Parts: sequence; C-alpha cells; structure tokens
Amino acid sequence: MRHTLALLLPLLLVLGGCGASHGRAEGDDAGTVDDAAVMRRDGGPRPDAGPPSSCDPDDAAAVTCPEYLCDGPSTWHWNGESCFAIDCGACAGADCDRGTVSMADCISAHALCTPSLCQSTGGAWLWWAELCGHYECGRPPPEICETGYPGCDCGSFRRFVDGVGCVDEPECPIPEPATPAELCRATEGTWTRSLCCHTTCGAVCPALCDSDACDCGPWRVFDEGRGCIDSPLCHERRVGGACDGAVRCEAGMICCLRCSGIGCPGPAVCQTPVCDADPYTDECGNDSRIP
Repeated sequence: MRHTLALLLPLLLVLGGCGASHGRAEGDDAGTVDDAAVMRRDGGPRPDAGPPSSCDPDDAAAVTCPEYLCDGPSTWHWNGESCFAIDCGACAGADCDRGTVSMADCISAHALCTPSLCQSTGGAWLWWAELCGHYECGRPPPEICETGYPGCDCGSFRRFVDGVGCVDEPECPIPEPATPAELCRATEGTWTRSLCCHTTCGAVCPALCDSDACDCGPWRVFDEGRGCIDSPLCHERRVGGACDGAVRCEAGMICCLRCSGIGCPGPAVCQTPVCDADPYTDECGNDSRIP
C-alpha cells in the first residue's frame, strides 16, 4: 500500500463517500488506492465562546466526488469561520439538514459569531493561530492559557469586544516614530536592497528597481504602522501551492500527495479533485496499479 497523508481533519470522513462513488472493492489491496492520499485541511477554528447552538461548526462537508446523479438542492453551512456552499445535496455529516437555502440566510444566522464580528468590523480572523485571547492594540495576548484558540487582530489602535467586534481603544500606546527599515528589523524582518516593494507572504515584487524594502518571510506581510505581521493571506494556497503546515487550500481544492512507483516524495500541493469512474484512481489522480 502506498504511503500517503491526510491533513484536512474536519473533512476526512468525506473521502469514504468519494471512494464509494468510484466503486472501489473492499479487501483488495491490489485494486484500491489508500484514501489517505488526499491531504485536506479546512483550518476552521475550534468552537468559540459564543452561542454554541449557532456558532459551532456544522458537521457537514461537501462530498469530494459525488455520485454522477446529483440533483438535490444546494445548501449553505457554517464551518466555524464563514459560510460555504454544498452543491446539489452532495453533503456528508450529521448536520447536513441544518443548512440554509441561501448564502445571505447563512451569513445572517451567524452574524454575531466571533469570526463574523471580527471580519465585518475590519479585523483579521487568525484562524490558524493558537492564542490565549484576541489581539489588543495590534499585539497578541500573553501566553497564559493551557489551550490556545484562533483570535481577532483589530489593528494598532483597536481591540475586540465580544458581541460587538473591533472597537477603538484610546489606551493603545502611540508608537515612537520609526522608519520602514527600523520597523522591519524590529519585527524580525530583513531589510533588503532592490526588492522594489515589501514581500507578501514571501513573494517578491515582480518589478525590478533599486529601492529597498522589507522581506517578512513566508508567513507575514508588511504593515506600515507595525512592520511584519501575520496575515490570513499567507495561510491559504491556490492550485499548485504547497499545503503542508498551518495552511489550507482555497475553496474547491484538496491537498494531495502525488504518488508513483517510487512512493509519495512530496511536497503535498493543492489541486482540483480528480473525479472519474476509474476504480483504481483516487481523488488525487494516483493510480494504484502503478507498483
């Protein structure tokens, strides 16, 4: 059996439905593909401190490869951070019947959940973080808890209030004037010659020039007032992007290891699911007949 991985924790059970739609036989290692070849991670936060009946994530996920006949109604569900669609009734999970009939209804039903309040009031929801509270005045809370949770970054002069969202905080300190170079170095960035513009999640500016700028590394962006800061932008990958670590693939993608006769060397990357009638090919396109 080829060695594979699985990263998408909340949706892993969905793969069973996809395997069934491919008609794989059970108990025949030579004629099946290990479903763990699909690595997926939605990165949804743990249940927040809001009303558990409405803000906990739905136990519902879109079947990666539904049956060919898929003619049920589409529904919208809450993943603990945002609303997402499940097309044509291809849903797996205990909460499939909790979906709404429209995106607007789903957003309205979860408008007071902490992630929604954070984002609707101009904050950044740090879904991958392990925080002991929300940011205040642009700074993370002290690490004094046993279990961390995702949190909200409201910016340099604001804080998050439960049930309200990001609000102005007059007590936030006004930072000493600093040049971009000083901010970059103070926040563990690298001030580099000829970058033309600050890096975004490690990506350099496509222009060519002699201007100096800050390289904040693969997980951060440069903020003119704070220097290098964490950003949700750096934790979501498009097609072909590596999806190991604290990242997730954008909607409609799955995280896969492509295997061959030499195994699954990695790295895992985001790709569109492979859905066909071949019983020997998994959702990542791996063929179990290749030794």
